This record gives sequence, C-alpha cells and structure tokens, in this order.
Amino acid sequence: MKTRATHRWTLPFLVGGLVLATPSLAQDEDSPYAYPDEEEQSDSPRRRSSSSEDSPYAYPDEQPEESSRRSRRRPARPERDMHEEFRQAAEGEDEESKDFQRLAGLDDPNTGVAFELIGGAMFLSSARGQFLGDAQPAFGARFTWEYGRLLNSEPLRESLWFDVRYTYAGQREGTSLIVGDTRLHYATIAPAYEFTFGESSDYGFFLQAGAGITYEHTAIESGGKVTPVDGVKSLIQYGVGLRGRSRLSAATNVRLAWRVEAQRFRRGYQDDTFFGASLGTAF
Repeated sequence: MKTRATHRWTLPFLVGGLVLATPSLAQDEDSPYAYPDEEEQSDSPRRRSSSSEDSPYAYPDEQPEESSRRSRRRPARPERDMHEEFRQAAEGEDEESKDFQRLAGLDDPNTGVAFELIGGAMFLSSARGQFLGDAQPAFGARFTWEYGRLLNSEPLRESLWFDVRYTYAGQREGTSLIVGDTRLHYATIAPAYEFTFGESSDYGFFLQAGAGITYEHTAIESGGKVTPVDGVKSLIQYGVGLRGRSRLSAATNVRLAWRVEAQRFRRGYQDDTFFGASLGTAF
C-alpha cells in the first residue's frame, strides 16, 4: 500500500492564514456595543462636558449648593423701564434723583411771548334792560406771556399764561336835543389756564379770570353845549376761548398766534360782554 506524500506547500499556507487572520477579542461587559442612534445620545454629554471645561462635574449631593452659589453670584437683572426711571427721577422718589436736572426748557427755542390785535363786538350794558346790551364795535391789543416756563415743568410750560390787555369801545345815542357820547377804555391783567389738545399740542381750550380798571369818558351835548364827565371804575374780567399758535416755518421760532374768545367785563353794577378774535405773532 502506498501513501501519497503531503505536499510541502500546504504548511506555509496554513501558517500565513493564522498570521493574517484578525484576532477576535472579548468585548468588555461594562461597555456594550453602541448602535448608531445611541452614539449620538452618548456623545452629546461628552461634547457639553468638553465645551465647559472650567465647570467641573457636579455630583448629585453638590448640585443644590452649587446652584445656590451661582444664583448668588449672578442675580437676575430685571428689564429696565426707562419711562419709570425718568418718572422717579422727576418726582424725586430715589436717592439718585436728587441731582436730576430737568431739561424741559433747553430744547425749546420759543420764549412764550405773543403780541395780538383784537377785534370784535362789545355788548355794552344798557339801561333798557336788554340781556346782552347794545352791540358796538370794539378793538384793542394784548401782550401774552407764558409764565409757566419759569416753573420748569413740562405740563405747565404752555398751560399757564396771562394777558395784559387793552380794549376800546364807544357808544353814541340820544335825541336831536340831547346826545350822549360815551368812550370806554378797558385795561386788564388776566391769568389763564389752558387745556391743550394732547401732549405738546399748539392748540387748546382756556379759562381766564382777572381784574383791571375802566376809564369812562362821557360827553353830554345839550343845546350846543358839551358837558364832559370822566370816571374810573374797577372791573373783573372772566371768560373762555380757544387759543392756537400755528407754526409758520420749521427754520424759525415765529408762530401765528390766534384766539377766539368770549369775555365778560363787570364794571360796578354793569356787565359788558365781548365776542371776538385776535391775531398776531408769538415768539
């Protein structure tokens, strides 16, 4: 019986296969195989931990104390309310507002001065017992000053003002034998308070009350002879009206001042009523 001899080239092939084969190592029991969807979850804590290297890992028993320390270190800052801060500073509610300087008048080029011409009808008190009296033409002039600007208060800057006013009215009546010619001169100073139509409005409704004097000159003609009678009486002025200061140009502070009003002049026991308007310039 003959046996076939083993080829010599089989032995090198077996040794090479053992050398090139990948070794199979046992997997660690504590670290199981991670699937793709689990790798993303496992990597996110590592990324967060690597991004915050300065903050060490906080154990469960240390987290409340550490969080309280951080809250004390960085307190929450409330949002700043600029309107509330300005209101507190203006009213002097805090310590820092003691040095608060009101700048209400620094950005306003107007001086609050106005000159106007007056025209209208004066209903003079009549002995005939009429409700308003006899209507006579009246005219005059006035000087207005907004003294509220001295108070350095934004709501009162253009709400408080006063007039220095002169008004003239005359009346001539009688018969062919006796004629009475009366000339009345009103001079008054009357403060007023204006309710503007909105914040920083140039128009508003006003109430006014003041006092002054009336100079009355009466000439009685009888039979070609004239007898003059002069007298001065104190008076009280009060009334209402609408006031405006229309802007003419943005390049200048000159404005068109106008007014529509109803005023009452009480001189002694007589009441004279004026309905009219005025027009002028304000600076």
